[in-house]
This record gives sequence, C-alpha cells and structure tokens, in this order.
Amino acid sequence: MRRLTEEERWTYKKRALAGYEAGSTAYDGLYLEEQERKYRRSLAYLHQRAGGLLLDCGCGTGMLLAQMLGRSGVLVGVDYSKAMLGLARRRVGTAANVGLICGDAECLPFRSGVFDQVVSFTMLGNVPDLPAAIQEMARVGRDSAQILLSFVKKNIEPDEVLRFLNEESLSLKEFIDDIDLSDWIVIGEKKTRT
Repeated sequence: MRRLTEEERWTYKKRALAGYEAGSTAYDGLYLEEQERKYRRSLAYLHQRAGGLLLDCGCGTGMLLAQMLGRSGVLVGVDYSKAMLGLARRRVGTAANVGLICGDAECLPFRSGVFDQVVSFTMLGNVPDLPAAIQEMARVGRDSAQILLSFVKKNIEPDEVLRFLNEESLSLKEFIDDIDLSDWIVIGEKKTRT
C-alpha cells in the first residue's frame, strides 16, 4: 500500500466527503439491506458488553445507533459528513444517550482510552490512510476495549486486515467471513498495556 502525499490525502478526503454529501439522501435506499445484515451478524458481540461508552466511527445515517438505542450506556457517532449526521440525528431523535459529532476517523476528537467499544462498519474503505484510522480507533479505546471493524472484501485481503490489527496491538477474537456479507468483520480487543 503506497503512502499518499499530504496533498493526495486531502484530495481523497474532499472527494469522499463530496460523494457522501451528495449521496446522503440515497444512502439508505442503496445500502440499508447490506448494512442490516452486517449489524445482525455483529449485534450479539455488541450486546455482550452493553453499557459504558460505544463509539460508532463513520456512523453515516445512524442505522446502527438506532438499533442500539435500547441499550444502557452512552452511544457516540462520529462522521465526516454533516449531511449524513443530519440524517442520523433524525433517525435517533432526541435520545438522551446519543451524541453525534462531525470528525475525521484519522484524527478523532477524543482523549485516549475513553471508549469501552469502538465499531466501524464499511467506512474504513473510504479513508486515505487505513492504518492511521485503525490506530486512532485503538487509541480512543480503553485497555481491553472491544474493537469491531468491517472491511469491504473487494478492497483488502484478510492477511492485510490481520496485519493491521496486530500492528495496533489489537488481539483477534473472531474473524467473520460469511458468504452473504460483502465485508470481512473482525472482532478484536485492545491489548492491555503493561
């Protein structure tokens, strides 16, 4: 994977943002069914650690957050697109335990070690620096935080996914490769610092 120049990174981000801003109202119609399959496959893991703070990085239109509303704890959604966040706000309404923040996955606006769970579905294929985004998600997770990530199969090989997890001190708990999903889903845990 070639490292992008700073100019290339910002061009990539601007292009991705423009696409999400322009396509935000059509997103659910195009991807709802696929996203819901991923969520159904993953919800058992998320409910195992109900409570505490959960970060949905790249929350998009808030599909996952809406499914998690009944759980205890605080849910935080972050997305680069204000249009997507507007749709997420409509979806989750005025739920007292949900916060939505506009932010960049490669530079998350949170202190280190605050989240009990960090999830990111599909978004990782839309960042110019995948290792930086994974590093940021690991950084904001507490020691032993559950990290649940999905990667579009056509964009990355399983061994590359595993290498990124290992580089960020995330231990693999399960690797999901269901035939009816377009993503690999990894459930990992942030290793405790010694």
